[in-house]
Amino acid sequence: MSLPFSFLIGLFVVVGHRELGGTLPGEGVVDELLWTASLLIVPWLLAGFARGAALHSLITGRRPLVPPQSLLRLSAVATPLVMHVLFEFGAYSDWIERLAPASHTARIALALLPLYVADIPRAVMATMAEALLEASYESRPPRPVASILMPGWRDVWPAIRIRLGWPLLALLPALLLGASMDLLQLWRDGYVFVMATTAGLSVATIAYLLLAAMLLPFWFRVAFGVRAELPEPVGTALRETAARLGFSPDRVFVLPTGMRAVNAMMVGPLPVGRLLCLTDGLLSTLDARSLSGVLAHEVGHARMGHPGLLMLLAVIVPLMLLSPLRLLDLDQVDVVLQAVVLLGATLLVWLSVRGLARRFEHEADVSSVQVLGAEPCSRALLTVARLTLPQSSSLRGRLLSLHPDERHRLELMRRYEQEPTFRDQFDRKTRRLRRGVFGVLLFAVAAGAWFWLADWPYERVIVRFHTGDFVGARAALDELEERPARWRESLQVLEQELDAADQLQPGLRDWDSVERALVPAAWQRGEQVLLRDGPAAARPWLSLALTAMPSPTTTQLAVHAFCRAAADQDPDRMLRAARIVLRLGVPPGLAPVFRDYR
Repeated sequence: MSLPFSFLIGLFVVVGHRELGGTLPGEGVVDELLWTASLLIVPWLLAGFARGAALHSLITGRRPLVPPQSLLRLSAVATPLVMHVLFEFGAYSDWIERLAPASHTARIALALLPLYVADIPRAVMATMAEALLEASYESRPPRPVASILMPGWRDVWPAIRIRLGWPLLALLPALLLGASMDLLQLWRDGYVFVMATTAGLSVATIAYLLLAAMLLPFWFRVAFGVRAELPEPVGTALRETAARLGFSPDRVFVLPTGMRAVNAMMVGPLPVGRLLCLTDGLLSTLDARSLSGVLAHEVGHARMGHPGLLMLLAVIVPLMLLSPLRLLDLDQVDVVLQAVVLLGATLLVWLSVRGLARRFEHEADVSSVQVLGAEPCSRALLTVARLTLPQSSSLRGRLLSLHPDERHRLELMRRYEQEPTFRDQFDRKTRRLRRGVFGVLLFAVAAGAWFWLADWPYERVIVRFHTGDFVGARAALDELEERPARWRESLQVLEQELDAADQLQPGLRDWDSVERALVPAAWQRGEQVLLRDGPAAARPWLSLALTAMPSPTTTQLAVHAFCRAAADQDPDRMLRAARIVLRLGVPPGLAPVFRDYR
């Protein structure tokens, strides 16, 4: 069950463009969208060529001119590349905003759609090509193979199904995020608190992750098509072992892989809905006694609290520590130094995660020994190690593998069972590790909470402004004794918008009053200022108008982008925005502003 790196890298490209992309409103052009979208067929065409080359090689007994393996690698690289082209040159982010301006769920679905269109057919073709390559390896030296002996659709389908499980699994957190944000939008105060404050965003993220963790096991069953029917008589023995270990026998499932994977896994970081999956390859490889050892090992992960500990260290701790990092003003640091620090921090985190994961494997082994003795799990480990590829002893293998060496695991289980002194030392280290984890968690929570309190006076201004309490925002702004560098620019912009609002109607205290007072008055005043004083002076008025408008047009967004670029002294962005306004159609009365850009 290898991870689909082509899909994952493509997903990172999509998220990166959505979060960091510089697409302007209205920048998308139909012709550019069409030619970039047409490239979505490239990944699965390359995989299809690989399948054709492998098939031709089997039929003729001759090696193809272009190795199918090279075509498969190109197809995997093509997925993230075409995603980049679609977003960068097709301005796909702009089309997403135009088609779904008010729905987070629809925007997320539209953002993911091209990735699924490009990579799912590619994964199907690649799997079929790999099956043919496996058949060609079995027929060396090359010689013609009858078509009836080649793997067919029914033979390859289990491998295809397991590969498609990962993209299906990714749909749950993505659409759950969109639906959660859409529901939160119905409560404006809560939505603003989450989007405008570090405390709100952190708490909402934790709540979202807990909800996703509870739903994950149920969706995993759908995504990977797991089955509840265990083969007999092994099934009876496994259910009895599960009951003995305090794990529900009804939560043990078979993961069909077409006998391509020899593995077991505990799915679900929380006890709610948690299930244990044994692959069909593992069930056909091991006897009942060895399978009981594997089951005890996997249940041991749950008994030792490993999923929860990993969630704390990998999610909660970094989430809480990200807030205080804003105090360091990393934007002012040299880019090269930032890259070096980021690389070093990433390596340090990976080594820590790797060390912790290996320790957890030993603890799960020990948990199995405590219940069944060392023999069942050891026998399973020896059998699997004999039938699968050995763990690489190279530096790369040692760095990337999250599992300790098999010999070390076997020796540790033997010593834990037979040596009381070693057993006491191991248990003491286990307790110290828990204390260390909770110490790190407390430090992270304390640091995050301290930052929340330190930044709340500034965030309070933004919260009150965007919930319509302009009087309260002004009062909170006047109470500030100083403005840190990280807040200076944003608070200055907000103060300009408050000044603009007070000129139209002072004393606004709720959102309904804001909409009645500013729509359409703020935009009309902004156009007047734009004509009289120029785009930089009009920016506060237009920003205020867009804040109050329920659904601004693409042209209005482009005009605002033009004025904002002027305020930021960015002539290149001004030119791009002006050309967009000209293409969309200059609003009546603003022709003198954009005359020189024709």
